[in-house]
Amino acid sequence: MGKSSAAGEKNWRQTKAFRELRQSMLEDLTARGLVDRAYTDKVEEYMDFWVQRQKLEADIAARGVTVVDAKRGMPVENRSVSLSVQVSRQMLAIFTALGLKDDACAASPQGDDDDEL
Repeated sequence: MGKSSAAGEKNWRQTKAFRELRQSMLEDLTARGLVDRAYTDKVEEYMDFWVQRQKLEADIAARGVTVVDAKRGMPVENRSVSLSVQVSRQMLAIFTALGLKDDACAASPQGDDDDEL
């Protein structure tokens, strides 16, 4: 999962989703006056993790949650599953450190359903 792109591997940095997410995060920081390099570097770090998570999710989709261990000949957890969880945690930590978690929660409705049982 290095930075170089292998033949046939999707370049996640060139996707619309990557560009839109990155732009949205930078615009949010700019709107709050957080334009120092320390903040923009954290956005870039977040986006690096986002790319890694996309690769891990693609691997899980292609190979499944379990894979056959070549040495033992038995099913084992696809390592991408646990790595995806770790990457996701790190992304959440960066997201929260940038103050984006509170904004995201404030923007989403909080269970004020008028449905009757």
